[in-house]
Amino acid sequence: MLREIRRELVEYIHETTGIDRETIIKALQAEESFFVMQVEKSLKNERSGREES
Repeated sequence: MLREIRRELVEYIHETTGIDRETIIKALQAEESFFVMQVEKSLKNERSGREES
């Protein structure tokens, strides 16, 4: 299901902007990595706060 959504998103961006698919995929992967990093950082900070209490 997620693969299909990603494929549709890539196609939509490609059709509306003309950016090549490979570039779109790389940008989406970078965004995903950044998002995961932010979530992990937030969870780590949350755990640290609980340990101090």
